[in-house]
Amino acid sequence: MTWSKESAYAKLQEIYTDRVMQEEKRRVFQQVYRHMYAHLDDLAVSSGLKDEAEKQLKLFKEYTFMPGDNLFQSMRHVFLLARGERTPEPADTQQHLARIYRSLFQAAGVKNPYIPDSFWETPLGVACLVAEEGVEAVYPILNEIQDTEDA
Repeated sequence: MTWSKESAYAKLQEIYTDRVMQEEKRRVFQQVYRHMYAHLDDLAVSSGLKDEAEKQLKLFKEYTFMPGDNLFQSMRHVFLLARGERTPEPADTQQHLARIYRSLFQAAGVKNPYIPDSFWETPLGVACLVAEEGVEAVYPILNEIQDTEDA
């Protein structure tokens, strides 16, 4: 299929339903949560979070919303860009992308994150690709999806 920006955004809107975005936020939250606890263990403070913070984190996981400027807001930003529902602002988008990459792929003591190739096949990875390079960058992925649906 030959994609236009409009048809690509329409397809991405069809794919990136609110449910898909919530599931992806939960998946990412779980990764970051496990990572945080591993580092608390590294510092010998595995019970370092107050009960109130634990309750709040459980609510964030359940409702996939965290107030303030944070990882969930950055994910929301790139998902809305991927759906064509937000106009890209390069500086703002770069800050959101940097937060996502740092949170998920930057190890302690490493200056730049290492992003595995498999990330670009996840819903968040595709949304980041659209945010970083434009919707044209995902035409090959949309072709694969369309081929699978047509088969």
